[in-house]
Amino acid sequence: MSLQKTTRSFVLGLVAFGCLLSVASAHYLWITIDKKTGENGTTNIYFEGGPGPGDGHYLDPFIERGTTWIRTIDTPKSAVLKVTETKKPGKRWLSAELPVAAPRVIDSYAMWGVYTYGKTEVLLHYYSKNVDVSTAAEMNKIARSDKLTFDVAPSIDGETVTCQATWKGKPAPNCKINIRGPKKFNVNLSTDEGGRITFTAKDKGVYRVSTKFEENESGTQDDKKYDLRRHHFRMLMTLPLAD
Repeated sequence: MSLQKTTRSFVLGLVAFGCLLSVASAHYLWITIDKKTGENGTTNIYFEGGPGPGDGHYLDPFIERGTTWIRTIDTPKSAVLKVTETKKPGKRWLSAELPVAAPRVIDSYAMWGVYTYGKTEVLLHYYSKNVDVSTAAEMNKIARSDKLTFDVAPSIDGETVTCQATWKGKPAPNCKINIRGPKKFNVNLSTDEGGRITFTAKDKGVYRVSTKFEENESGTQDDKKYDLRRHHFRMLMTLPLAD
């Protein structure tokens, strides 16, 4: 093989690897609620770049070992919600008809597995939450999960929103949290020693909360060695709320 062909093959290989890496690293776990389908609405769970359907190429770990829960005012202890694989041409995700109407919170978690980032093997975990409430009192009562090891619980007082990140039930300080919302709202904050950040939500719309937590611990999962564990969290909620 000529040097030119060898170089071209090597470059194409790097491009292909880069595309694969960018696709996988850009995927996160999202929960949405469609209130127009089913008696009490339908929850949809996506593993994509954003909260919408995609090809579901990396969805299998969530089908095989993921868990989704629902929590309500009357039943604040989380109950497992049975989800099923949903398909449309070129699209694949998980969904379930919801057994009760709002107020409610849907949580989901799955360990994705080991993924290679350059020379680092990372065990990926994904967490997601959708807070479907109408009032501050409802949010403040049921926003905190009793199942998620890595959680962000919102509470609200007027237009002031406080989010507390916790790891195994204890405050998680120094977590970088990004919040996006309507009218190009986009802020980056770091949690304090109590695991908290605060922001103001003036404009009505859906707010996205994104963060991650890393453990510098190595191990083996599914016969694959990893160098660290990374936990990704995504939350959707509509703000502001009634007092």
